[in-house]
Amino acid sequence: MDLNAVKNLTSKNYMNVFSRRNVCFVKGEGNVLTDINGKEYIDFVSGIGVNTLGYNHPKLTSAIINQAQTLIHSSNLFYNKEQAILSEKLLEGTIFNKLFLVNSGAEANECAFKLVRKYYKLKNTSKPTILTAIGSFHGRTLATLTATGQSSHYSQYAPLPEGFRHVPYGDFQALKESITDDVGAVMLECIQSRNNITVAEYDYLINAYAYCRSKGILFMLDEIQTGMGRTGKMYAFEHFGIQPDIITVAKGLGGGVPIGAVLARGSVAKAFNIGDHGSTLSGNQLACSAATAVVDELKNGLLLHAEQMGEYLKNKLAFFYKYKFVEEISGLGLLMGVRISDKINGNHVVSMLMNRGILVNVTKKNVIKLTPPLTITKEEIDKLIYELDLIFQNTNL
Repeated sequence: MDLNAVKNLTSKNYMNVFSRRNVCFVKGEGNVLTDINGKEYIDFVSGIGVNTLGYNHPKLTSAIINQAQTLIHSSNLFYNKEQAILSEKLLEGTIFNKLFLVNSGAEANECAFKLVRKYYKLKNTSKPTILTAIGSFHGRTLATLTATGQSSHYSQYAPLPEGFRHVPYGDFQALKESITDDVGAVMLECIQSRNNITVAEYDYLINAYAYCRSKGILFMLDEIQTGMGRTGKMYAFEHFGIQPDIITVAKGLGGGVPIGAVLARGSVAKAFNIGDHGSTLSGNQLACSAATAVVDELKNGLLLHAEQMGEYLKNKLAFFYKYKFVEEISGLGLLMGVRISDKINGNHVVSMLMNRGILVNVTKKNVIKLTPPLTITKEEIDKLIYELDLIFQNTNL
């Protein structure tokens, strides 16, 4: 089957919700994808921050194959050895006491919202409102869309669930003034990355955390994209020295196999009782085996590698400030963005890089977003810098 046949079948059968680039990948090895025509691309997208170990990583591939040959799924009606092992490894050495496994980031956030509601129900307290930030992104279910601080994502789906309010990101005073008696929790991101790549100011996050503590309300962090080593730490909140009550993770946890988790500490971790929540497919043996392989690799040196490569990438990207149309370079670890003038078509830059065998993403039309596998190398980063520089040299502005 050639690319045109794939495109025709997709157009015929698949709901038209994705704007796809004109390429179909059929193979991956290391940090390189191969398309249906045999062309190779160094990958700085990694399935939107999902393919933590790149492609065909021996530990992950072996874990998936061995588990698929043994048992893929048996449901949560029964005990599950692989689930028990992963849960121990995920919680070990953290501040968290319990977790719940899910299939995606949106499911993780839905579960977290329910956990908050149940926590206050047990306290016989009515605090149904959760504050989130303008510019945030928390998922595509109705509740997580409503929590998302971007009306363009949810305006078509009214009526929306109640219980969410949005406040300006980075403005502690606005957050403080919005915490009224009905607010039970605040959910923030250490890095907003749906549009611009915006790292939270240290004082902002520290003050938000401390104020929630002083008010006795829950402090939650969406680590769907920033968790699992993306920033050079297992979780991004570790850069700030805070102790959130709940975090949600997904994306990179399974290295490409769908899985997510909600991690909680203290009394809120014990709020759910039998029957309060559930999921048919969550925490199945295949997904847990894949995630265990990822966690093991992170703890066995990949975290340090990601931290080092993040610093290397950031230093190399600073080279582009020589171009007047490069307005900002931001991010943390291997989640970086290069914001260029909106007079330049960011999609054109992406296409030019694709022609040169480099895959990147673009957000808000002018932010070049880089989320490579955590296994990315200096040589591959150097190749990105070289090719992007050639493109920028020929940009007239």
